[in-house]
Amino acid sequence: MFLGPTGDTLFYKRRVDGLDTLYAFQPDTGKIEVHAQIASSAEQLRAWPTRSGQIVVCNGWPRAQGGLKLRFYDAQRISELLQKQASNLNEGLTDVPVLNDFKRERKALPVQIFEGIRGEQVVLPGFSPELDESGRQLPALYEIDGTSASYRLAPLDFLKETTLPGSLVEEPAGARRWLTVGDSNHLFVLDAKSHELVGDVIWPAEQQALARVVFHPVRPEAWISTLSSVFVYDRERLTLIGEIPVEEELRWHRGERVLGFVGAVAFSQDGSRALIARPLSGDLLEVDVVTRKRLGRIPVVIDPLELCAAPGVGRVYMQSLRNGNVSWFPYR
Repeated sequence: MFLGPTGDTLFYKRRVDGLDTLYAFQPDTGKIEVHAQIASSAEQLRAWPTRSGQIVVCNGWPRAQGGLKLRFYDAQRISELLQKQASNLNEGLTDVPVLNDFKRERKALPVQIFEGIRGEQVVLPGFSPELDESGRQLPALYEIDGTSASYRLAPLDFLKETTLPGSLVEEPAGARRWLTVGDSNHLFVLDAKSHELVGDVIWPAEQQALARVVFHPVRPEAWISTLSSVFVYDRERLTLIGEIPVEEELRWHRGERVLGFVGAVAFSQDGSRALIARPLSGDLLEVDVVTRKRLGRIPVVIDPLELCAAPGVGRVYMQSLRNGNVSWFPYR
């Protein structure tokens, strides 16, 4: 779940009729609430915004026969269509550029895609379409370079061939990217330009989970959500500087007794407070960023998993774990 470059359009994904589906929604238009479908896939779908105003959509992540295929939507065009003809949004999204056939050797970007991401580097983790000697696809990065007007496949040689690449989160200064992998207690820090491994971060094995990484907007900190805690790391030194226990009570989930698992983290507008989603508790935990102490809990009507802060309008969007419904509340 994320806001588009203009800040007025919310993009989110949910499972509908067996399909992974991407929706766009403008909550402040004053019109009838319309959640417009942009793309759907029987396999897993990934979507994320670029700084240059594109929404990149990938079907079949993390691996697909022949490699991943990326589509580039103009966020401004989507915003305009939502205001004028939301119910027929897809009919207006024509001539969407597509990029596939990634190889290790650099290839020239199509002009339309280059103009859309000029000066920016877009990188997605996945699996290479090229097979190794055992016939397996290997972990790799799909790199699209808006400076050299080229695109290529960068192998992740430091990962085992069975490792599932997760999310790739860029630091605020853009010098490095943090790569999460499957259900793990380990992530990798990569140089943003060369994709070389420059460090790693490890947390206790009993907290192994599908980790989420968010960077504080002011402090040089990375907050990592794991199974039942949030670990705070010094972003520059890659050292642990704090742990925030979030789920400390055993509860039933899918027939098992678990400590729960932690959802996304969002920060207040001034960065002094953090909200931590607790889907199994049905609330948000508010924490003081400096002291790491709890300030209180905010009960909500859904089981919140995803969070997206919208500082421009002073609110936080939430998405439900079970049904993907979206709601929001004022928060500055």
